Amino acid sequence: MWGISFHSPVMLASGTAGFGLELLELGCLKDTGALVSKAVTLLPRAGNPPPRILETPLGLLNSIGLANPGSKYVLEEILPRLEMLPCPLIINVAGETVDEFARVVEVLEGSSLHAGYEVNVSCPNVASGGRAFGVEPETVERVAESVSGATDRPFSVKLTPNGGDIVESAMAAEAGGASAVTVCNTFLGMYMNWRNGETVLKRKVAGYTSPALLPLVVARVWQVAGKVSIPVISSGGVSGGDDVLQLLAAGAEMVQVGTRLMRRPWVSSELMAEMTSLLSE
Repeated sequence: MWGISFHSPVMLASGTAGFGLELLELGCLKDTGALVSKAVTLLPRAGNPPPRILETPLGLLNSIGLANPGSKYVLEEILPRLEMLPCPLIINVAGETVDEFARVVEVLEGSSLHAGYEVNVSCPNVASGGRAFGVEPETVERVAESVSGATDRPFSVKLTPNGGDIVESAMAAEAGGASAVTVCNTFLGMYMNWRNGETVLKRKVAGYTSPALLPLVVARVWQVAGKVSIPVISSGGVSGGDDVLQLLAAGAEMVQVGTRLMRRPWVSSELMAEMTSLLSE
């Protein structure tokens, strides 16, 4: 994919590995094919008020709010510390307007360290009243065109499952010049305490990740892979090597893992060992 020899199909999903510094120090990246950074916005963002993560019986609800130090700080202070990263780095970028995605990329182009970008069109489009960019194929295409004009590096558009037609959005991303699509971002979820009618997370509705989502992600990967000619990267639902192989069979070229990484930072090596064992049977 992208002319890069990834030594593993396992990618670490955005928001679960930071920028990889801690995992690098712990030696946990041996079998990681690529690492997707946490989201980077043009200016620093404090994120949502805590608590930001809530564990449920089958997964996690997260409401981080794209907390990050901003594109200039990432360029000058974080990327120079990642020269020893043993796998390609893909930077997740987010914005509040169509043009802002490209502006973030323009800043980050000052570094030669990263291999490409993941464009998060699941974040709210402020200019259109807060609806996610990915809900409207026309907007997805405009974002892709804008980013394409700002970089020669490959980039994937990370699509949303929360509204709109994900297949149409994937086709729009390809038409706009995207090098891949990531299927997909978190599903909207909510935890309600029925005793007092309150929610633990201050933003109430949050992003839900869980192994239980695997069939939903497999279906979307299969649907999208049948309609686009660019690579499909899957994201969501992975808890074991069998899940990775299933997503590859459905049409994914790379498979992201996130929730399991939160518990087991050496997840890449575990998944590779599990896949090797299954394929040897």
